[in-house]
Amino acid sequence: MKTNNSFSVFLVDDDKMFLSSLKNTLTSEFKTGIEVSTFTNGEECLQHINGKPDIIVLDYLLNNDESPQAMDGMKVLKEVKKIDERDIVVIMLSGQDKLQVALDAIKNGAYEYVAKSESAFVRIRNIIKNAIESIKSSRDNRAYTKWNIVLGITIVAILLIDLIYFFLGKN
Repeated sequence: MKTNNSFSVFLVDDDKMFLSSLKNTLTSEFKTGIEVSTFTNGEECLQHINGKPDIIVLDYLLNNDESPQAMDGMKVLKEVKKIDERDIVVIMLSGQDKLQVALDAIKNGAYEYVAKSESAFVRIRNIIKNAIESIKSSRDNRAYTKWNIVLGITIVAILLIDLIYFFLGKN
């Protein structure tokens, strides 16, 4: 079970050098509380999705010479959102700096779109920091709601017991 301060991040990119560098950047930045898994294609990511990542950094173009038939990032994004529409944060990443790709990614449920550039690692790190804060808040709200429900049920049970004793005491 995940604690409020542990997070799972999936990195999906067919560029192994970029993938390794991004993983090293994130693990050195977030020294504890973050588990980073890497995948070189979307199919592999989807096979491990039951591990319920909190965040997925997903490359747009995943089909290269080694895997020309691989799913592209947009298809993977759509599959992730079918599995879990609300809780998994997907950051779409692309070497293409095209507005239409960014708009399509956001329209299909991506949390953010990042073009691969000199500042991509810094942007991804900052987006992940913000996403983690949002996830923490969401987890806190769920816990708060659960405790309010438990408290409400307890109060109703006490009132029912008091009513039962009241009416039994009159007889």
